Amino acid sequence: MSGSQHPVHPTMVRDGLGQNGTRSLRVTRSPITLLEIGALFVLCLIAHGRSLNGVFHYDDLHSIVDNPHIRSLSLIPTLFTDPGTFSGLSFGGMFRPLIMLSYALTYVVFGLTPGWFTAVNLMLHMGVVLLAFFVLRRFSPDRFSAWGAAALVAVHPVNVETVAYISSRSESMCSFFMLAAFLAYVRRPGGSVWPSALSFLLALMCKSVAITLVPLLWLYESWFIRDSWETRWRRLWPFVAVTVGYLWVIRALLSTSVLQSPVRSMGTQLLTQVKALIYYVHLLTLPWGLSVEHQFSLGRFEDLTVWASVIALASALVVLLRAGACRRSRWWLAWGSVVLAPTLIVPLNVLVNEHRLYLVSLAFAALVVRLAALSGVGVRRVGKGILAVMVLLSLQRTAVWADTSELWQDALEKGPHMPRAHLFVGDTHFQAGDNRLALDQYDAALRVNPDHLSAADRLALHNNRGAALLRLGLFDAAAAAYDEALRLEPTYAPSLEALAGIQAISSQEHDTQAAAARRRGLAAMVAGDVESAIKYLKHSLSIVSEQGTWLLLAAAHERLQQWQEARDIYQALSRDANEAGRQIARKRLESLASRAAQGGSR
Repeated sequence: MSGSQHPVHPTMVRDGLGQNGTRSLRVTRSPITLLEIGALFVLCLIAHGRSLNGVFHYDDLHSIVDNPHIRSLSLIPTLFTDPGTFSGLSFGGMFRPLIMLSYALTYVVFGLTPGWFTAVNLMLHMGVVLLAFFVLRRFSPDRFSAWGAAALVAVHPVNVETVAYISSRSESMCSFFMLAAFLAYVRRPGGSVWPSALSFLLALMCKSVAITLVPLLWLYESWFIRDSWETRWRRLWPFVAVTVGYLWVIRALLSTSVLQSPVRSMGTQLLTQVKALIYYVHLLTLPWGLSVEHQFSLGRFEDLTVWASVIALASALVVLLRAGACRRSRWWLAWGSVVLAPTLIVPLNVLVNEHRLYLVSLAFAALVVRLAALSGVGVRRVGKGILAVMVLLSLQRTAVWADTSELWQDALEKGPHMPRAHLFVGDTHFQAGDNRLALDQYDAALRVNPDHLSAADRLALHNNRGAALLRLGLFDAAAAAYDEALRLEPTYAPSLEALAGIQAISSQEHDTQAAAARRRGLAAMVAGDVESAIKYLKHSLSIVSEQGTWLLLAAAHERLQQWQEARDIYQALSRDANEAGRQIARKRLESLASRAAQGGSR
């Protein structure tokens, strides 16, 4: 839309004198209309509406589905003090309290209905697009150019992941508060910065990438305000103070991820992410072949693609400097570079990820519109075609994200050398009852770049591999797989339950009827028919009282949330079982007590 219906003057951007005689960016703006805002929201709904069907994927399972810390509002204070509340696993700690608070509130109101969780993601995306429009209006001389860039952010297919993947809420929620902080800061240069600093703090409590707002504000001051150092410091010091406080709070997590136990060495990380920067440009400009798990290799010193990427980046920088690009173009290039900078030095399990481009897509959209205007082709002429193509590609991606099986099969076809794709395709085969096919994929995940798997991935891999082997009656191999899982997470209930059942079956037993009933009970547990499992296990215990069978029966009662029955069995075993059985029973009693304190059992 052009906005020509409104009798207002077009936006003008020019340099003028700021406070104290300094130079500043002065913008004369025509008002933003409800029609412009409504059109952006409609585009968001068209491109991402299918995500409202909702599916829990990947990290959603341990952060939301199996996370007891979001089950009660009484636990909200711990979300702000304990990084361990980020996950239901012992090694999944992150300090993102506002994200966890949003999960807890969604759960309390709507339960574990994935559609409502993705609905919140979509609303956050709409909010980010609206704030992006406001930011773009401060730098664009033409209202349609700003609207077109915001529309591109709304429908760009690389942003589908941030809406459809619930755990990517950290990206959109952080971006929302970052943009709010930036707008509050630039709207009142020289005025109160505390509303902006507060929004910055909220952004940090969503994701640590928000720390990049500080260099962005410094660049804005340097290029558009040009005040004295003393005046500039007076405005920026609250943000520095908030940053120092935040780094102090997360110092242990930061030390572990960067210094003590990094996923990879700093040298390898830098070489890898240099390649990734060029790859990200490709994803933004030609968003074809998107995937939840891109096939990407670690950077090596002898890797020619690394040095080709270095040459390409250096050449682009030289051309930019010699061309004397206008400040607005340099500003958006700096925006994208600064936002991606933390990925250069902080090693993460996933080498490249689409949701890391979420806030970068704002800079990309602004540059695309700028290039179209400078080319003489015209924003209106090319804009409609670009938006139409992007909407179609986004619809294609939302269809893929709507089904877990299709999502990971798509990733496997595009990245056969990535182990995580094999793991999740194996899970889909397992759920369909194709145990041999599942084992083939699990074994492939262990062969193909297993270093790319996170601790949570390896736990799921060994546990699910054990379940597939158990279904095939390969008890010794299944026990070995469950042992591997318990080395990673000694209290992981599914592995403990299955291993207890296997131990019961393999124990020296003279009564074949009891053994047969145990086998049928264990098979029913694996198949998910817990009520039948309880019937078979009780029948076995009526013939022969055996410790492993009692443990399996208690686990079955837990599955049905029959807490008192499970507690009675564990209490008896904690007194009368052998040492191994007593340890398992005591751990389960501690878990039940913790769940009761959190409101999870009654």
